[in-house]
Amino acid sequence: MQNLLLLLFVFLCGLLAPAAAQSDAAEVGFTREFGAPGATGSFRARFSKQGAGLVFLQSMDHFVSLAAERRAERGPGDYLLLATSEGGDHALRLFLAGANEAFPVDPATAPWTVATTDSAVTFTLDGGNGLALEKVLRHDPLGRGFTLEVALRNVSSAATGALALQLTGPALVNATESSLFGTLALSIAAALDGTTVTVPPAAGKLQTLELDPNAVGFVGSTNRFFGAFLWPHDTAARAALQRFDVDTVPRTEDPTLHVHAFSSTRVRYGLSLAIPPQGGETRVGYGLYLGPKSYRVFATLPQPERFAAILDVDLNPPCCGGVTVPGGRPMAKLLLKLLGWFHDLIGNWGIAIIMLTVLVRGLLAPLNFRMQKSMRAYASKMAVLKPKLDALKEKHGDDKAAYQQAMIAFQREHKMMPPLGGCLPIFLTMPIYIGLFTALRTAYDLRHQSFVSWIDDLSRADALFQLGFWPHDFNLLPLVWIGLFVWMSLRQPLPSDPQQRQMQMYMRFMPILFGVMLYNYASALMVYMVTSMVWSLVESTITKRILGPMDPNVAAMAPTPM
Repeated sequence: MQNLLLLLFVFLCGLLAPAAAQSDAAEVGFTREFGAPGATGSFRARFSKQGAGLVFLQSMDHFVSLAAERRAERGPGDYLLLATSEGGDHALRLFLAGANEAFPVDPATAPWTVATTDSAVTFTLDGGNGLALEKVLRHDPLGRGFTLEVALRNVSSAATGALALQLTGPALVNATESSLFGTLALSIAAALDGTTVTVPPAAGKLQTLELDPNAVGFVGSTNRFFGAFLWPHDTAARAALQRFDVDTVPRTEDPTLHVHAFSSTRVRYGLSLAIPPQGGETRVGYGLYLGPKSYRVFATLPQPERFAAILDVDLNPPCCGGVTVPGGRPMAKLLLKLLGWFHDLIGNWGIAIIMLTVLVRGLLAPLNFRMQKSMRAYASKMAVLKPKLDALKEKHGDDKAAYQQAMIAFQREHKMMPPLGGCLPIFLTMPIYIGLFTALRTAYDLRHQSFVSWIDDLSRADALFQLGFWPHDFNLLPLVWIGLFVWMSLRQPLPSDPQQRQMQMYMRFMPILFGVMLYNYASALMVYMVTSMVWSLVESTITKRILGPMDPNVAAMAPTPM
């Protein structure tokens, strides 16, 4: 009978043990909502009592898809995941930067005491030697984030000096699709004068943002559309900052979140808090912005210009291995402002892009017409001089040096250099094209903005329907652009010169290469490119009727607007 009771006791313990373990596990972490779902600057966050870290953060005024945004009743899975952690490596944890006898407890792993209100979470940790740490996170909906306070209290310690700590910043989720748009995930430090220092992801390498902490304006990490920026509230908070280190996360692929390994950056903020006298405390405060990167959004913040430096970095054209395209950045900023103005006027971002394209190409039309006219005049002159050129080539054909000198003298005598105006439109068009290309790849305002029927998100490729094989989606706009470009190329006659003829043949296949490269690019850019190509076809038809057909040899030298 005793054995039977013992077996029954063991069986009941086995049943109750998982429930007790689940209860303990539930006690370790807790989830809070800050603000009403859908309200500006509202968040859903999960915290860990063990280490007082942020496990994940969702933006409740942004959604994972347009379908989730339009849903009448939403669940937690519908909100956009802004930041997450890997394993137990949570954000906003405090680490001891080296051993300190005055504070023997490890704040990164110890259980903290938690107190909550509707808009704040307060973590407290007894250091075990007369010192205590406090960390307060207060919701700041107007600033689209939180205020973060870190305090060191002296209850009964005789220690002096300072406590060196390290605060781990949030790691923003950088979706796989963002890799199509260049290195948009990076860490940035901006000085008060606007000077910026950036660090891109580097697997397995701890990097440093080389910026004087005493001059820091803000420091943080970004992905394609969002930023997580920390800035000091006052001089004391700025003086507490010692250094900014950057590591790259996550360490493994995350197929659930569609995130590549080592695709995001995270800042580690070095802090130094002076140990106060008994009964006193050292408290520093910081702002923490967790929201979109957009001029229009920044304009709603208490200090609109605070984060403008990050947009200057984003609008630096991603061209030629980091070489800055002259005029690209100011052109991108101007085009974004014009695009916003057209949207405010018409209420549709797709139509706004078309209107912007028509405006840009319309302003360039007189210059392009003048170029076409001068090129035709040059072609007529070349036709008259061609017999003399052929005779010159026959006379000095075997002596390249003599032929080159004779050609230079001939060109000077007959003033037969191609008109400079022929290249001017392409020099003006390229900064505009690069500027718009750059602006549209990072334009947060286009996220989840529909255009027509199947184009329901201008920040993504237009997927007309899904394929059962690579490239997974049938994107119509790139194919339309390729077709229009090939048609325009085929309308131009091939030149008689063998070298120019071969070059023109190659150029007819270039649209296919560009189309493959841009196949999965944002549909906003493809709306621009298709509209621009339609304009080019109409413009070339009108020009041909007014001026007549262009000589094939000269047509090969004329740039094709994109």
